[in-house]
Amino acid sequence: MGVRVSENFELLVDRQALHGDGPLWMPTLNCVYWVDILRRELHTYHRDSGADEVQVLPGVVTALAATRSGQLIAAADRGFARLYPGRAALDPVTEVHNGDRMNGGTCDPAGRFVAGTLTWSRDGQRSTLYVLDGERTRPIVDGPAASSGLAWSPDGRRMYLVDTALRTIWLYDYDVEHAQARAGRRWVVCSESEGRPEGIAVDADGGVWVAMHWTGRIHRYGAGGDLETVLWAPTRRITGLAFGGPRLDEMYVTSACFGYDERALAGDPYAGALFRFRPGTSGRVPAPWNGL
Repeated sequence: MGVRVSENFELLVDRQALHGDGPLWMPTLNCVYWVDILRRELHTYHRDSGADEVQVLPGVVTALAATRSGQLIAAADRGFARLYPGRAALDPVTEVHNGDRMNGGTCDPAGRFVAGTLTWSRDGQRSTLYVLDGERTRPIVDGPAASSGLAWSPDGRRMYLVDTALRTIWLYDYDVEHAQARAGRRWVVCSESEGRPEGIAVDADGGVWVAMHWTGRIHRYGAGGDLETVLWAPTRRITGLAFGGPRLDEMYVTSACFGYDERALAGDPYAGALFRFRPGTSGRVPAPWNGL
């Protein structure tokens, strides 16, 4: 197992986001969109200038994907919505029925937006992973209590789902043609000392990168589930990961500071910031949403 340390990380936006998440690289705009879920903010980090533009949204947004027209589709509140950055507007597409709010998501290899819900219930209610195919929504996986991240293998035949509550990364056989996930099994179960898995990204070689919240570790697993690389970010509170840059050889990392008091922030001063590092491999841009 290889080890690299935080000197590789660049501090891009020194902002105490309560819950930064959902980074999305936009190659045509040379920017990264990301959200502060708890403040209902959409951030646009402009790679050329280094400026971070902030807009307040009318609802909670937890995950983003690009549309074919260059706009955004979002997991928002209790459903899916189109997001128009120019006017910070949300246009609902459809609602979902299970879970307390939307959570992590991204587009599958065919351009269907897939996102899960989050539940705080202790009475047996479970959340669900939904697929937005065009403008129709249907469940594809029941059960994960906190589906915080999704990614697919380069050939699209394997779907990785992060369940933060159980500290588990699930692996499914994925039928891209029909958007069906089958034969779910535990792929990696993380120990408490490793942290809680949240954001996930897959590189062009099939390596699986995972942000471990509360420890600041970033893990890279091989396709067989072996932990191959560990990095330490400049904050314990990392949340989301996304490949970006003109060659897709950069990794953008969001973080959070919710729950911290003044003393905790003094001990972890970069919690809530946006970072970048070069992982030594390249990624892929997710397919745009196939809806209109």
